[in-house]
Amino acid sequence: MRAALIFPPQWDPRQPPLAPSILAGTMRRAGADTRVFDLNVALYRHLLLSHEPGGIGSFLLQKLLDPKNLVDVQSYLRISQEAQKIFDSEFDPAGRARLFWDACGGLPSVSSSAGWKIAAEKPEKLPFIGHLGKELAEILSWSSDFIGFSIISDTQLPAALALAAFMRKRLPAAKIVFGGDAVTYRRRLLTSQGWLGSIIDAVCLGDGEPFVTAAAKGMSPAGSPNSLSWEVAGRSCGVQQSLHDFSNSSPAEFSALPLHDYLTPHLVMPVETARGCPWGRCAFCIHPVRAASGRPLYRPRSMAAVTEEIETLFAAGHRRFFIVDEALPPARLRELAEIFAALPEPVFWIGYARLDAGHTLEGFLRARASGCLKLFIGLETGSDRILARFNKGVDRAQTRRVLLDAAAAGLAVHTFLMTGFPGEDASDRQATLDLLADVWPAFAPFGVSFDLFALTGELETEMAADPASFGWEGPKFDGRNDLAWQFPLLTGPAAAETLAEFRASLHSLADRVLGREFGLRHAALAQDSLHLLLLEAKTSLRRP
Repeated sequence: MRAALIFPPQWDPRQPPLAPSILAGTMRRAGADTRVFDLNVALYRHLLLSHEPGGIGSFLLQKLLDPKNLVDVQSYLRISQEAQKIFDSEFDPAGRARLFWDACGGLPSVSSSAGWKIAAEKPEKLPFIGHLGKELAEILSWSSDFIGFSIISDTQLPAALALAAFMRKRLPAAKIVFGGDAVTYRRRLLTSQGWLGSIIDAVCLGDGEPFVTAAAKGMSPAGSPNSLSWEVAGRSCGVQQSLHDFSNSSPAEFSALPLHDYLTPHLVMPVETARGCPWGRCAFCIHPVRAASGRPLYRPRSMAAVTEEIETLFAAGHRRFFIVDEALPPARLRELAEIFAALPEPVFWIGYARLDAGHTLEGFLRARASGCLKLFIGLETGSDRILARFNKGVDRAQTRRVLLDAAAAGLAVHTFLMTGFPGEDASDRQATLDLLADVWPAFAPFGVSFDLFALTGELETEMAADPASFGWEGPKFDGRNDLAWQFPLLTGPAAAETLAEFRASLHSLADRVLGREFGLRHAALAQDSLHLLLLEAKTSLRRP
Protein backbone atom coordinates (compact mmCIF):
# COMPACT_ATOMS: atom_id res chain seq x y z
CA MET A 1 0.00 0.00 0.00
CA ARG A 2 1.05 3.58 -0.72
CA ALA A 3 -0.17 6.02 1.91
CA ALA A 4 -0.07 9.81 1.70
CA LEU A 5 -0.60 11.64 4.99
CA ILE A 6 -1.52 15.26 4.41
CA PHE A 7 -1.28 18.15 6.84
CA PRO A 8 -3.42 20.87 5.21
CA PRO A 9 -3.31 24.64 5.68
CA GLN A 10 -3.86 26.67 7.85
CA TRP A 11 -1.75 26.10 10.97
CA ASP A 12 1.22 28.00 12.31
CA PRO A 13 4.23 27.06 10.10
CA ARG A 14 6.85 27.58 12.82
CA GLN A 15 6.54 24.15 14.46
CA PRO A 16 6.45 20.64 12.98
CA PRO A 17 3.09 18.92 13.60
CA LEU A 18 3.10 15.84 15.79
CA ALA A 19 0.13 13.80 14.53
CA PRO A 20 1.40 13.09 10.97
CA SER A 21 4.76 12.03 12.39
CA ILE A 22 3.14 9.56 14.79
CA LEU A 23 0.82 8.13 12.13
CA ALA A 24 3.60 7.87 9.55
CA GLY A 25 5.64 5.75 11.95
CA THR A 26 2.61 3.61 12.74
CA MET A 27 1.80 2.95 9.08
CA ARG A 28 5.40 2.20 8.15
CA ARG A 29 5.68 -0.34 10.94
CA ALA A 30 2.48 -1.92 9.63
CA GLY A 31 4.06 -2.30 6.20
CA ALA A 32 2.71 0.66 4.25
CA ASP A 33 4.95 2.79 2.03
CA THR A 34 4.13 6.11 3.66
CA ARG A 35 4.93 9.74 2.88
CA VAL A 36 3.92 12.92 4.70
CA PHE A 37 3.04 16.04 2.75
CA ASP A 38 3.01 19.16 4.92
CA LEU A 39 1.01 21.38 2.60
CA ASN A 40 0.70 23.99 5.32
CA VAL A 41 4.38 24.93 5.47
CA ALA A 42 4.58 24.50 1.69
CA LEU A 43 1.89 27.16 1.27
CA TYR A 44 3.65 29.67 3.52
CA ARG A 45 7.01 29.14 1.81
CA HIS A 46 5.40 29.45 -1.62
CA LEU A 47 3.84 32.80 -0.69
CA LEU A 48 7.12 34.17 0.69
CA LEU A 49 9.16 33.03 -2.29
CA SER A 50 6.64 33.65 -5.07
CA HIS A 51 8.48 36.75 -6.31
CA GLU A 52 11.82 37.01 -8.05
CA PRO A 53 14.85 35.39 -6.37
CA GLY A 54 16.42 37.68 -3.82
CA GLY A 55 13.22 39.69 -3.41
CA ILE A 56 11.61 40.92 -0.19
CA GLY A 57 10.18 37.51 0.62
CA SER A 58 13.59 35.84 0.40
CA PHE A 59 15.08 38.62 2.52
CA LEU A 60 12.41 38.22 5.21
CA LEU A 61 12.79 34.44 5.20
CA GLN A 62 16.52 34.79 5.88
CA LYS A 63 15.75 37.15 8.75
CA LEU A 64 13.12 34.80 10.18
CA LEU A 65 15.54 31.88 10.16
CA ASP A 66 18.51 33.75 11.68
CA PRO A 67 18.82 32.94 15.42
CA LYS A 68 20.73 36.18 16.04
CA ASN A 69 17.56 38.16 15.37
CA LEU A 70 15.81 36.60 18.38
CA VAL A 71 17.94 38.68 20.75
CA ASP A 72 16.01 41.85 19.86
CA VAL A 73 12.50 40.56 20.49
CA GLN A 74 10.63 43.55 19.15
CA SER A 75 12.74 43.63 15.99
CA TYR A 76 12.08 39.92 15.40
CA LEU A 77 8.35 40.45 15.85
CA ARG A 78 8.45 43.30 13.32
CA ILE A 79 10.09 40.91 10.83
CA SER A 80 7.23 38.47 11.49
CA GLN A 81 4.69 41.22 10.90
CA GLU A 82 6.25 42.12 7.56
CA ALA A 83 6.13 38.45 6.53
CA GLN A 84 2.50 38.33 7.56
CA LYS A 85 1.72 41.20 5.18
CA ILE A 86 3.06 39.09 2.32
CA PHE A 87 0.99 36.06 3.39
CA ASP A 88 -2.11 38.22 3.44
CA SER A 89 -1.57 40.01 0.14
CA GLU A 90 -0.34 37.03 -1.88
CA PHE A 91 -2.80 34.43 -0.58
CA ASP A 92 -5.79 35.97 -2.32
CA PRO A 93 -4.99 39.12 -4.33
CA ALA A 94 -8.74 39.67 -4.77
CA GLY A 95 -8.96 40.24 -1.02
CA ARG A 96 -11.77 37.79 -0.32
CA ALA A 97 -9.66 35.43 1.81
CA ARG A 98 -6.85 36.36 4.18
CA LEU A 99 -3.96 34.34 5.61
CA PHE A 100 -1.96 35.11 8.75
CA TRP A 101 0.51 33.25 10.97
CA ASP A 102 -2.30 31.92 13.13
CA ALA A 103 -5.57 32.40 11.25
CA CYS A 104 -7.25 32.22 7.88
CA GLY A 105 -10.24 34.45 7.22
CA GLY A 106 -12.81 35.06 4.52
CA LEU A 107 -13.33 31.36 3.73
CA PRO A 108 -16.58 29.34 3.88
CA SER A 109 -17.94 28.90 7.39
CA VAL A 110 -16.71 25.84 9.28
CA SER A 111 -19.78 25.98 11.54
CA SER A 112 -22.32 25.04 8.89
CA SER A 113 -22.76 22.16 6.48
CA ALA A 114 -23.49 24.78 3.81
CA GLY A 115 -20.00 26.17 4.30
CA TRP A 116 -18.45 22.70 4.15
CA LYS A 117 -20.31 22.00 0.90
CA ILE A 118 -19.08 25.22 -0.70
CA ALA A 119 -15.47 24.25 0.02
CA ALA A 120 -16.02 20.71 -1.27
CA GLU A 121 -18.11 21.55 -4.36
CA LYS A 122 -15.96 24.43 -5.61
CA PRO A 123 -12.42 23.57 -4.51
CA GLU A 124 -10.77 25.62 -7.26
CA LYS A 125 -12.53 28.74 -5.95
CA LEU A 126 -10.52 28.59 -2.73
CA PRO A 127 -6.94 29.95 -2.92
CA PHE A 128 -5.25 26.75 -1.78
CA ILE A 129 -5.34 24.72 -5.01
CA GLY A 130 -3.64 27.36 -7.13
CA HIS A 131 -0.79 27.91 -4.68
CA LEU A 132 -0.07 24.21 -4.13
CA GLY A 133 0.03 23.02 -7.73
CA LYS A 134 3.56 21.58 -7.49
CA GLU A 135 2.83 19.63 -4.31
CA LEU A 136 -0.53 18.36 -5.59
CA ALA A 137 1.07 17.14 -8.80
CA GLU A 138 3.61 15.21 -6.71
CA ILE A 139 0.88 13.58 -4.63
CA LEU A 140 -1.14 12.65 -7.72
CA SER A 141 1.90 11.22 -9.51
CA TRP A 142 2.60 9.01 -6.52
CA SER A 143 -0.86 7.38 -7.01
CA SER A 144 -1.60 6.77 -3.34
CA ASP A 145 -3.99 4.02 -2.31
CA PHE A 146 -4.71 5.77 1.01
CA ILE A 147 -4.88 9.53 1.61
CA GLY A 148 -5.28 10.67 5.19
CA PHE A 149 -5.86 14.26 6.28
CA SER A 150 -4.75 15.30 9.77
CA ILE A 151 -7.08 18.17 10.73
CA ILE A 152 -6.19 19.33 14.21
CA SER A 153 -7.72 22.82 13.94
CA ASP A 154 -10.91 24.29 12.54
CA THR A 155 -8.74 26.63 10.47
CA GLN A 156 -7.68 23.59 8.39
CA LEU A 157 -11.18 22.42 7.47
CA PRO A 158 -11.82 24.53 4.33
CA ALA A 159 -8.50 23.50 2.78
CA ALA A 160 -8.97 19.85 3.78
CA LEU A 161 -12.41 19.72 2.17
CA ALA A 162 -11.22 21.47 -1.00
CA LEU A 163 -8.12 19.29 -1.32
CA ALA A 164 -10.07 16.07 -0.67
CA ALA A 165 -12.62 16.97 -3.34
CA PHE A 166 -9.80 17.84 -5.76
CA MET A 167 -8.12 14.49 -5.18
CA ARG A 168 -11.34 12.47 -5.30
CA LYS A 169 -11.88 13.54 -8.91
CA ARG A 170 -8.34 12.62 -9.93
CA LEU A 171 -7.76 9.51 -7.79
CA PRO A 172 -11.23 7.94 -7.65
CA ALA A 173 -9.95 4.59 -6.39
CA ALA A 174 -7.99 6.02 -3.45
CA LYS A 175 -9.35 5.71 0.07
CA ILE A 176 -9.61 9.25 1.49
CA VAL A 177 -10.12 9.76 5.23
CA PHE A 178 -10.23 12.62 7.73
CA GLY A 179 -9.01 12.59 11.33
CA GLY A 180 -8.02 14.98 14.11
CA ASP A 181 -9.66 17.19 16.72
CA ALA A 182 -11.57 19.30 14.20
CA VAL A 183 -13.67 16.28 13.25
CA THR A 184 -13.56 14.44 16.61
CA TYR A 185 -15.14 17.42 18.38
CA ARG A 186 -18.06 17.07 15.93
CA ARG A 187 -18.52 13.33 16.38
CA ARG A 188 -22.25 13.51 17.16
CA LEU A 189 -22.90 15.94 14.30
CA LEU A 190 -21.21 14.09 11.45
CA THR A 191 -23.51 11.07 11.39
CA SER A 192 -26.17 13.12 9.59
CA GLN A 193 -23.78 14.45 6.93
CA GLY A 194 -24.15 11.59 4.47
CA TRP A 195 -23.10 13.81 1.55
CA LEU A 196 -19.54 13.64 2.88
CA GLY A 197 -19.45 10.01 1.74
CA SER A 198 -19.05 11.15 -1.88
CA ILE A 199 -15.77 12.89 -0.98
CA ILE A 200 -14.24 10.89 1.87
CA ASP A 201 -14.51 7.22 2.73
CA ALA A 202 -14.44 7.59 6.51
CA VAL A 203 -13.67 9.82 9.47
CA CYS A 204 -11.40 8.61 12.26
CA LEU A 205 -12.93 9.57 15.61
CA GLY A 206 -10.46 8.77 18.36
CA ASP A 207 -6.96 7.34 18.41
CA GLY A 208 -5.50 7.24 14.94
CA GLU A 209 -3.07 4.36 15.47
CA PRO A 210 -5.63 1.49 15.41
CA PHE A 211 -7.34 3.06 12.40
CA VAL A 212 -4.23 3.48 10.21
CA THR A 213 -2.79 0.13 11.29
CA ALA A 214 -5.93 -1.60 10.03
CA ALA A 215 -5.86 0.46 6.83
CA ALA A 216 -2.18 -0.42 6.23
CA LYS A 217 -3.08 -4.10 6.49
CA GLY A 218 -5.77 -3.79 3.85
CA MET A 219 -8.91 -3.29 5.90
CA SER A 220 -11.49 -0.93 4.43
CA PRO A 221 -11.57 2.45 6.23
CA ALA A 222 -15.30 1.94 6.74
CA GLY A 223 -14.58 -1.14 8.83
CA SER A 224 -11.48 0.08 10.63
CA PRO A 225 -11.49 0.80 14.37
CA ASN A 226 -12.66 4.28 15.38
CA SER A 227 -14.13 4.98 11.95
CA LEU A 228 -17.37 6.68 11.01
CA SER A 229 -18.58 6.16 7.44
CA TRP A 230 -21.73 6.51 5.38
CA GLU A 231 -23.53 3.98 3.24
CA VAL A 232 -24.67 4.78 -0.27
CA ALA A 233 -28.06 5.83 1.00
CA GLY A 234 -26.41 8.33 3.32
CA ARG A 235 -26.93 6.37 6.52
CA SER A 236 -23.98 6.38 8.88
CA CYS A 237 -22.18 3.35 10.22
CA GLY A 238 -21.39 3.34 13.91
CA VAL A 239 -17.99 3.81 15.49
CA GLN A 240 -16.28 0.80 17.04
CA GLN A 241 -14.09 2.48 19.61
CA SER A 242 -10.57 1.16 20.07
CA LEU A 243 -8.04 2.73 22.42
CA HIS A 244 -4.40 2.63 21.43
CA ASP A 245 -2.07 1.07 24.01
CA PHE A 246 -0.15 4.26 24.61
CA SER A 247 1.92 3.01 27.55
CA ASN A 248 4.75 1.79 25.31
CA SER A 249 3.87 3.65 22.15
CA SER A 250 6.57 3.91 19.49
CA PRO A 251 8.16 7.31 18.86
CA ALA A 252 7.06 9.74 16.19
CA GLU A 253 8.97 9.62 12.91
CA PHE A 254 9.89 13.24 12.33
CA SER A 255 12.12 12.20 9.44
CA ALA A 256 8.90 12.03 7.43
CA LEU A 257 8.55 15.83 7.72
CA PRO A 258 10.45 18.58 5.86
CA LEU A 259 12.25 19.68 9.03
CA HIS A 260 14.36 22.27 7.22
CA ASP A 261 11.30 24.10 5.87
CA TYR A 262 9.66 25.40 9.05
CA LEU A 263 9.78 29.17 9.46
CA THR A 264 11.71 29.30 12.70
CA PRO A 265 15.33 29.95 13.74
CA HIS A 266 15.26 26.81 15.91
CA LEU A 267 12.99 23.78 15.76
CA VAL A 268 11.04 23.14 18.93
CA MET A 269 10.20 19.45 18.84
CA PRO A 270 6.83 18.28 20.18
CA VAL A 271 6.88 15.32 22.55
CA GLU A 272 3.77 13.53 23.84
CA THR A 273 4.17 11.72 27.17
CA ALA A 274 0.49 11.08 27.94
CA ARG A 275 -2.97 11.33 26.43
CA GLY A 276 -5.91 12.83 28.20
CA CYS A 277 -5.90 15.01 31.29
CA PRO A 278 -4.91 13.74 34.76
CA TRP A 279 -7.96 15.58 36.13
CA GLY A 280 -10.36 15.57 33.18
CA ARG A 281 -13.39 16.77 35.17
CA CYS A 282 -13.67 20.49 34.37
CA ALA A 283 -17.27 20.91 33.30
CA PHE A 284 -16.47 23.23 30.39
CA CYS A 285 -13.48 21.40 28.84
CA ILE A 286 -13.71 19.26 25.68
CA HIS A 287 -10.01 18.49 25.43
CA PRO A 288 -9.48 15.36 27.54
CA VAL A 289 -9.66 12.08 25.64
CA ARG A 290 -12.51 10.20 27.29
CA ALA A 291 -13.46 6.55 27.52
CA ALA A 292 -16.59 5.16 25.90
CA SER A 293 -18.38 5.58 29.22
CA GLY A 294 -17.62 9.31 29.19
CA ARG A 295 -15.49 9.06 32.33
CA PRO A 296 -12.13 10.86 32.34
CA LEU A 297 -9.29 8.84 30.89
CA TYR A 298 -5.60 9.58 31.38
CA ARG A 299 -3.05 7.34 29.66
CA PRO A 300 0.59 7.99 30.51
CA ARG A 301 3.40 6.67 28.38
CA SER A 302 6.14 4.71 30.08
CA MET A 303 9.06 6.89 31.08
CA ALA A 304 11.40 4.41 29.38
CA ALA A 305 9.68 5.13 26.06
CA VAL A 306 9.69 8.88 26.74
CA THR A 307 13.38 8.79 27.66
CA GLU A 308 14.22 6.89 24.48
CA GLU A 309 12.36 9.39 22.30
CA ILE A 310 13.94 12.45 23.93
CA GLU A 311 17.41 10.90 23.74
CA THR A 312 16.85 10.06 20.07
CA LEU A 313 15.79 13.62 19.29
CA PHE A 314 18.77 14.94 21.24
CA ALA A 315 21.13 12.68 19.29
CA ALA A 316 19.65 14.11 16.08
CA GLY A 317 20.71 17.59 17.20
CA HIS A 318 17.53 18.93 18.76
CA ARG A 319 17.89 21.07 21.90
CA ARG A 320 14.41 22.53 22.31
CA PHE A 321 11.28 20.61 23.26
CA PHE A 322 7.56 21.22 23.75
CA ILE A 323 5.74 18.72 25.97
CA VAL A 324 2.30 18.76 24.39
CA ASP A 325 0.42 16.78 27.09
CA GLU A 326 -2.86 18.28 28.26
CA ALA A 327 -1.29 18.84 31.67
CA LEU A 328 1.83 17.55 33.39
CA PRO A 329 1.02 16.14 36.84
CA PRO A 330 3.64 16.79 39.54
CA ALA A 331 5.29 13.36 39.33
CA ARG A 332 5.63 13.52 35.56
CA LEU A 333 7.08 17.02 35.73
CA ARG A 334 9.77 15.74 38.08
CA GLU A 335 10.45 12.70 35.89
CA LEU A 336 10.85 14.86 32.81
CA ALA A 337 13.18 17.15 34.71
CA GLU A 338 15.37 14.15 35.49
CA ILE A 339 15.42 13.08 31.82
CA PHE A 340 16.36 16.52 30.54
CA ALA A 341 18.89 17.12 33.31
CA ALA A 342 20.65 13.85 32.44
CA LEU A 343 21.33 14.88 28.83
CA PRO A 344 24.98 15.68 28.14
CA GLU A 345 24.26 19.25 27.00
CA PRO A 346 21.77 21.90 28.18
CA VAL A 347 18.33 22.01 26.58
CA PHE A 348 15.26 24.21 26.92
CA TRP A 349 11.65 23.08 27.13
CA ILE A 350 8.07 24.17 27.89
CA GLY A 351 4.83 22.38 28.75
CA TYR A 352 1.29 22.60 30.10
CA ALA A 353 0.37 22.06 33.73
CA ARG A 354 -2.53 22.27 36.15
CA LEU A 355 -2.48 24.00 39.52
CA ASP A 356 -2.30 20.64 41.27
CA ALA A 357 -1.56 20.54 45.01
CA GLY A 358 1.36 18.18 44.42
CA HIS A 359 3.36 20.85 42.61
CA THR A 360 6.03 22.16 44.96
CA LEU A 361 8.86 24.64 44.95
CA GLU A 362 11.31 21.73 44.88
CA GLY A 363 9.63 20.21 41.83
CA PHE A 364 9.62 23.53 40.00
CA LEU A 365 13.28 24.12 40.89
CA ARG A 366 14.16 20.74 39.37
CA ALA A 367 12.22 21.59 36.23
CA ARG A 368 13.89 24.98 35.89
CA ALA A 369 17.35 23.49 36.49
CA SER A 370 16.71 20.99 33.68
CA GLY A 371 15.90 23.76 31.19
CA CYS A 372 12.15 24.34 31.62
CA LEU A 373 11.51 28.02 30.91
CA LYS A 374 7.73 28.36 30.98
CA LEU A 375 4.53 26.55 31.91
CA PHE A 376 1.12 27.21 30.38
CA ILE A 377 -1.61 26.92 33.01
CA GLY A 378 -5.40 27.14 32.94
CA LEU A 379 -6.18 29.50 35.81
CA GLU A 380 -9.59 30.48 34.39
CA THR A 381 -10.82 32.50 37.41
CA GLY A 382 -9.86 33.59 40.90
CA SER A 383 -13.39 33.07 42.18
CA ASP A 384 -13.71 30.10 44.54
CA ARG A 385 -17.45 30.02 43.88
CA ILE A 386 -17.02 29.53 40.15
CA LEU A 387 -14.06 27.17 40.51
CA ALA A 388 -16.19 24.89 42.68
CA ARG A 389 -19.29 25.10 40.50
CA PHE A 390 -17.42 24.12 37.36
CA ASN A 391 -15.40 21.39 39.10
CA LYS A 392 -11.98 22.85 38.43
CA GLY A 393 -10.49 20.82 41.28
CA VAL A 394 -8.48 23.70 42.77
CA ASP A 395 -9.23 26.73 44.90
CA ARG A 396 -7.84 30.24 45.14
CA ALA A 397 -5.43 29.49 48.00
CA GLN A 398 -3.91 26.51 46.17
CA THR A 399 -3.67 28.53 42.97
CA ARG A 400 -1.80 31.30 44.76
CA ARG A 401 0.65 28.93 46.41
CA VAL A 402 1.47 26.99 43.23
CA LEU A 403 1.99 30.15 41.18
CA LEU A 404 4.24 31.71 43.81
CA ASP A 405 6.29 28.51 43.95
CA ALA A 406 6.68 28.58 40.16
CA ALA A 407 7.80 32.20 40.34
CA ALA A 408 10.27 31.45 43.14
CA ALA A 409 11.80 28.72 40.97
CA GLY A 410 12.41 31.19 38.15
CA LEU A 411 9.76 29.83 35.79
CA ALA A 412 7.66 32.02 33.53
CA VAL A 413 3.94 31.26 33.44
CA HIS A 414 1.24 31.88 30.86
CA THR A 415 -2.27 31.87 32.33
CA PHE A 416 -5.45 31.11 30.41
CA LEU A 417 -8.28 33.23 31.84
CA MET A 418 -12.03 33.09 31.25
CA THR A 419 -15.02 35.29 31.82
CA GLY A 420 -18.70 34.97 30.99
CA PHE A 421 -19.52 32.10 33.35
CA PRO A 422 -23.28 31.87 33.98
CA GLY A 423 -23.98 33.78 37.18
CA GLU A 424 -20.61 35.53 37.13
CA ASP A 425 -20.65 39.07 38.48
CA ALA A 426 -18.19 41.90 39.02
CA SER A 427 -16.99 40.43 42.32
CA ASP A 428 -15.89 37.23 40.54
CA ARG A 429 -13.88 39.18 37.99
CA GLN A 430 -12.39 41.29 40.77
CA ALA A 431 -11.32 38.09 42.54
CA THR A 432 -9.29 37.19 39.44
CA LEU A 433 -7.71 40.64 39.33
CA ASP A 434 -6.88 40.50 43.04
CA LEU A 435 -5.24 37.09 42.68
CA LEU A 436 -3.09 38.24 39.77
CA ALA A 437 -2.15 41.42 41.61
CA ASP A 438 -0.94 39.19 44.43
CA VAL A 439 1.18 36.79 42.36
CA TRP A 440 2.43 38.76 39.34
CA PRO A 441 4.98 40.82 41.30
CA ALA A 442 6.84 37.58 42.11
CA PHE A 443 7.55 36.85 38.42
CA ALA A 444 10.18 38.31 36.13
CA PRO A 445 8.06 40.77 34.10
CA PHE A 446 9.33 39.81 30.63
CA GLY A 447 7.97 36.25 30.70
CA VAL A 448 4.48 36.99 32.06
CA SER A 449 1.68 36.48 29.53
CA PHE A 450 -2.01 35.63 29.51
CA ASP A 451 -5.02 35.05 27.28
CA LEU A 452 -8.59 36.01 28.10
CA PHE A 453 -11.46 34.05 26.57
CA ALA A 454 -15.21 34.34 26.80
CA LEU A 455 -16.55 31.01 28.05
CA THR A 456 -18.22 28.92 25.36
CA GLY A 457 -20.36 25.85 25.73
CA GLU A 458 -18.72 22.92 23.94
CA LEU A 459 -20.15 19.59 22.85
CA GLU A 460 -18.94 16.40 24.56
CA THR A 461 -18.56 18.18 27.91
CA GLU A 462 -20.36 17.82 31.22
CA MET A 463 -21.69 21.32 30.71
CA ALA A 464 -23.32 20.35 27.41
CA ALA A 465 -24.65 17.08 28.84
CA ASP A 466 -26.51 18.89 31.65
CA PRO A 467 -26.58 22.59 30.75
CA ALA A 468 -29.31 23.53 33.20
CA SER A 469 -27.07 22.58 36.13
CA PHE A 470 -24.65 25.27 35.02
CA GLY A 471 -27.17 27.98 34.24
CA TRP A 472 -27.05 27.45 30.47
CA GLU A 473 -29.88 26.75 28.04
CA GLY A 474 -27.70 24.47 25.98
CA PRO A 475 -26.65 24.60 22.31
CA LYS A 476 -29.10 25.98 19.80
CA PHE A 477 -28.66 24.66 16.27
CA ASP A 478 -29.94 26.12 13.01
CA GLY A 479 -28.84 26.16 9.40
CA ARG A 480 -26.01 28.55 10.17
CA ASN A 481 -24.34 26.44 12.87
CA ASP A 482 -25.38 22.82 12.35
CA LEU A 483 -21.71 21.77 12.42
CA ALA A 484 -20.58 24.01 15.28
CA TRP A 485 -19.08 22.49 18.42
CA GLN A 486 -18.66 25.76 20.36
CA PHE A 487 -21.54 27.98 21.42
CA PRO A 488 -21.33 31.46 23.00
CA LEU A 489 -23.09 31.64 26.34
CA LEU A 490 -23.40 35.40 26.53
CA THR A 491 -24.19 37.53 23.50
CA GLY A 492 -25.10 41.08 22.72
CA PRO A 493 -23.60 44.51 23.42
CA ALA A 494 -23.58 44.10 27.20
CA ALA A 495 -21.54 40.87 27.00
CA ALA A 496 -19.07 42.42 24.56
CA GLU A 497 -18.71 45.46 26.79
CA THR A 498 -18.05 43.33 29.87
CA LEU A 499 -15.38 41.34 28.02
CA ALA A 500 -13.71 44.52 26.76
CA GLU A 501 -13.76 46.12 30.20
CA PHE A 502 -12.28 43.05 31.87
CA ARG A 503 -9.54 42.79 29.24
CA ALA A 504 -8.69 46.47 29.73
CA SER A 505 -8.57 45.94 33.51
CA LEU A 506 -6.14 43.03 33.08
CA HIS A 507 -3.79 45.02 30.89
CA SER A 508 -3.99 48.02 33.21
CA LEU A 509 -3.16 45.79 36.17
CA ALA A 510 -0.23 44.23 34.31
CA ASP A 511 1.20 47.65 33.44
CA ARG A 512 0.83 48.81 37.03
CA VAL A 513 2.35 45.69 38.62
CA LEU A 514 4.90 44.64 36.01
CA GLY A 515 5.78 47.98 34.48
CA ARG A 516 5.37 49.18 30.93
CA GLU A 517 8.62 47.75 29.59
CA PHE A 518 8.02 45.36 26.69
CA GLY A 519 7.30 41.76 27.65
CA LEU A 520 5.78 38.67 26.10
CA ARG A 521 2.31 39.78 27.20
CA HIS A 522 2.58 42.61 24.66
CA ALA A 523 3.56 40.27 21.82
CA ALA A 524 0.21 38.41 21.59
CA LEU A 525 2.01 35.22 20.60
CA ALA A 526 -0.24 32.54 19.13
CA GLN A 527 2.58 29.99 18.83
CA ASP A 528 3.60 28.55 22.20
CA SER A 529 7.00 27.50 20.89
CA LEU A 530 7.85 31.12 20.15
CA HIS A 531 7.59 31.85 23.88
CA LEU A 532 10.41 29.36 24.38
CA LEU A 533 12.67 30.86 21.72
CA LEU A 534 12.20 34.43 22.92
CA LEU A 535 12.73 33.47 26.55
CA GLU A 536 15.83 31.50 25.58
CA ALA A 537 17.25 34.58 23.89
CA LYS A 538 17.05 36.29 27.30
CA THR A 539 18.53 33.32 29.17
CA SER A 540 22.06 32.01 29.55
CA LEU A 541 22.52 28.58 27.99
CA ARG A 542 24.16 27.46 31.22
CA ARG A 543 22.00 25.51 33.60
CA PRO A 544 21.09 27.41 36.80
